Amino acid sequence: MPTDPATHDTEKPRAQLRCRSHGEFSRWLERSGGSLAITTYTSGKVVLLSTSQGRVRFRARKYPRPMGIALRGKQLALAVREKVLLFRHADRGKFQLQEEYVTGRVDAHDVAFGRRGIFFANTRFNCIARTSPEKRFWRTWLPPFIPPSARKDHCHLNGLGMRNGRPALATAFCASDQPGGWRAEDRFTGGVVLDIPSNHIAAGGLCMPHSPRRHQGQWWFCNSGLGELAVLQAGTARPICQLPGFTRGLCLFGDYALVGLSKIREKHILNYPRTATEMMAGVALVDLKTGRQTGALEFTRGGREVYEVLFLPHIPSPNLPHLQDQP
Repeated sequence: MPTDPATHDTEKPRAQLRCRSHGEFSRWLERSGGSLAITTYTSGKVVLLSTSQGRVRFRARKYPRPMGIALRGKQLALAVREKVLLFRHADRGKFQLQEEYVTGRVDAHDVAFGRRGIFFANTRFNCIARTSPEKRFWRTWLPPFIPPSARKDHCHLNGLGMRNGRPALATAFCASDQPGGWRAEDRFTGGVVLDIPSNHIAAGGLCMPHSPRRHQGQWWFCNSGLGELAVLQAGTARPICQLPGFTRGLCLFGDYALVGLSKIREKHILNYPRTATEMMAGVALVDLKTGRQTGALEFTRGGREVYEVLFLPHIPSPNLPHLQDQP
C-alpha cells in the first residue's frame, strides 16, 4: 500500500504522537466530508483526525484513560477514568464540556446514546449501566450467568451494541460467574456475544471479542485476538477480513468500516494466539463490499493501543478541550 507523507500534530508541544497514512485512507477521509476521533487509552489521548489539502492532520487531547466515545447529533459522550463526559458541538468543530457524570472506578468501556440517556459497558460490575446525576450509575442489564451481588470483574464485559435506541448486544471474554474468571478461562476460545433482549448467549467460541455494531441490517464486531472483523450470522462469527493487529474499536459508514488496530505487548493478558510478524497500531479502512483493507492510519510513535474509532460526519476539523488527569 502506498504511504502518504508523514502527518504531524498541529500542536506539537502538547503531544508526542506521530502517524502516517497508507493507501486510500487520506483520500477516503477527505471525500467523506467528516473527521475521526480515536481513543488511545494507554497513552491517555483522544486523537482528532482531519484532512487539509489532501493530507491527514491531527490534534491530540489528553484525558485520563479515554475509552468509549459516541456521537448523537451535536452531543458527544466520552468514557474516562471515573467519569462519563458529555460535550456539545458549539461551532466550527469546537466541542464544549456540558456535563460530567461521576461513575467511580467502574472500568467503563463502550459508551452509547439511547432513548433513556447515556449507556455504557460497566466492566467492573459485569453489566450494562446508564449514567445518572443522582448516583454513580443505574444498572440496566446483567448477563444471566452473573450473580446479582457481583462487585468484581467476572467476565470482562466490554462491548455494547445499540438497536432502536436500546441496548441490544454485548461482548465479553467469557461466561464465567467467578471473580477474575476472565483471566483464568481460555481467553482464546471462551469469548461470547450476548443477546440482551432475549438474555442468552448468541455466539461463543470467540477470541476476546469487542465492539458490536449494527449496520446495513447486520451485526458486526471485532474478533479481536484473531485480528478479525466479523459478522454475526446464525450464531457464528463469519470473518470478513483479517487485519494486522488486535482489532478493537469499530465504526461503520456507508460501504466502509474503520477498525482500530493495537500492538499488544508479549505475555500481556490480551496477547495474540497467532504468530504475527508485523502488527500495526492505528486504524484500518476496510471496503465492506470486497472485504479488503484499502488503507490505514498508522501510529508510528506515541500510540500502541487503540480502543475506539468514531466518525464525525460534517465536522471537517474537530476540536476538544484538554482535560488534565484528576487524582
